[in-house]
Amino acid sequence: MKILAINGSPRGKNGNTDRILQSFLQGAREAGAETETIYLKDLEIKPCLGCFTCWTKTPGVCIHKDDMAKILPEIRKSDIVVYATPLYVFSVSGLMKNFMDRLIPNIDPHIVKRGEHYIHPLRYPQEQKVQKVVLISNCGFPESHHFSALVETFRRFTDNPDMELVATILCAGGELLSQPALSESLRWYLDAVRQAGREVVTHGKILPETQKILDTPLAEPEAYANMANLWWDSQIPREKETVRQESFEKISPPVSITPTEGRMPENCREAILGMPYVFNPSAAGDLCVDIQFKVSGSEPGEYVLRIREGKCTAHEGSVPSPALTIYTPSEVWLKIARGELSGQTAYLKNMFKVEGDFSLLLRLGDLFSGTGAKKTTEAVKPMKGEPVRQGPVRISGMAWLSVAFIPWILNWATSSFLNIVTSLGISFLIGMLIWVYRRLFEKPTWMETGTFIYFAVCWIMVSFGNEFLRTYSDVLGYIALAGIWLGTLAAEAPLTAEYSKWSYPQALWTHPVFLRTNAIITTVWGWIYLVQAVLALAGQYYPEWMLMLTIARNLLLIPAFTFTLWFQKWYPAYGSVGRKA
Repeated sequence: MKILAINGSPRGKNGNTDRILQSFLQGAREAGAETETIYLKDLEIKPCLGCFTCWTKTPGVCIHKDDMAKILPEIRKSDIVVYATPLYVFSVSGLMKNFMDRLIPNIDPHIVKRGEHYIHPLRYPQEQKVQKVVLISNCGFPESHHFSALVETFRRFTDNPDMELVATILCAGGELLSQPALSESLRWYLDAVRQAGREVVTHGKILPETQKILDTPLAEPEAYANMANLWWDSQIPREKETVRQESFEKISPPVSITPTEGRMPENCREAILGMPYVFNPSAAGDLCVDIQFKVSGSEPGEYVLRIREGKCTAHEGSVPSPALTIYTPSEVWLKIARGELSGQTAYLKNMFKVEGDFSLLLRLGDLFSGTGAKKTTEAVKPMKGEPVRQGPVRISGMAWLSVAFIPWILNWATSSFLNIVTSLGISFLIGMLIWVYRRLFEKPTWMETGTFIYFAVCWIMVSFGNEFLRTYSDVLGYIALAGIWLGTLAAEAPLTAEYSKWSYPQALWTHPVFLRTNAIITTVWGWIYLVQAVLALAGQYYPEWMLMLTIARNLLLIPAFTFTLWFQKWYPAYGSVGRKA
């Protein structure tokens, strides 16, 4: 399969249109297609004169002797033609419009009826089968409705039996893709574009779930507009202030908070005033600025980070003319400081707002990365077994899932030789200790909370003589596990994501394919527990089959673990999460 891509951006290889286009073509090549890109800005293509010489005197040959002559045969030979253009005046760029006008030598002047409409037929039908068309565009506005006229143009352009519009990739707010500081947070989009390239080659279209990702806004419109306006303000020269205003400052002397190693900040004040501890002088250079925090929410306050001569100090209070002002709820900034939320993602979702120097906002990750930290723009790479940093117990995220199962394992192991009150009591005690530990150092997961509550309720009820629980404790245990796991599908993140996320960069924690991968794994395990509950119940009614049914429900774990180990590697690769660009 041959794909010919036409880039109609005046920026050529340096534009956002090409960033999207090349990701699409990379996916197409991975699926076996041969691709070629033509950059219109580098070619001499004169405007159509409307003289019809190519239809009359020299059929199929334009009066102009320019680069279009070598492109027309390539168009006819291609299985798929990709039209990639920035949105200019709600349509194609001037370069692309000029190119499309010059395509008329490839069509015959006669008007014939094909299907429901009259069209110009192909001049060389023997050379060209039905040609598939892909439209790729990006615009500087944050909403997708700005593309409506462009899409309608291409629907009319391909509304004949000889052409088919098979895919549209429309990126509102595409200028964000050019910002290195946002590359990690927005990698999911280009990954989805690459997946779309694979699907167009293998399926002839973009699959619905990939299209849904592509239609997801890069940022909330208000956040994008604020960001764009800040950038434009930074590009417009302003008169420099001649009067220093430090005499009008209302700030405290420097406040020094040194975080305890391995412990996350407990409140927003501690998080902000502790930022000088991770200040990176080499990233600051000769920077001389004040960064103002105006905090709302449950812990309101005003703070200033002052950067002077390669040093950073933290203050309480406000300054009259900060270079950058950050308006944030205390809960949001605390999550960012604790590593529970990506600052880039939070801003793109309009969870906090800023005023002032936009370029300074983009540098925050480097300025407060620690003296030996890598730059935030480094490519995203999965990390193997990075430990959960909170608390003295340093084990990986997935290992914590094994810890969360300890109360269940103890209950299953001891119920055969201990009385049920003791067995449940041990599991309740261990579950409570795990929950309390996690509560002290970070937020407990649904698994840990559900386990604690389940064994607490069971132990209390059995202690008071509940015979139903004594009889059906195994069945109820599996039902409880199924409820905990399947119930998290309605929560912010599926159960396994709460553990597996610690093995990946934070930029991927909210990635749609990462969440979908974990949702599928969580669903499979939830149904495994339901099947085990059915087998356990069958054992109660058919005691003679108890041994075989017990073996069967335990053997179910083998395909479940096998599926999990395979799927967690295969599906992210299929969905483009964590793959190298």
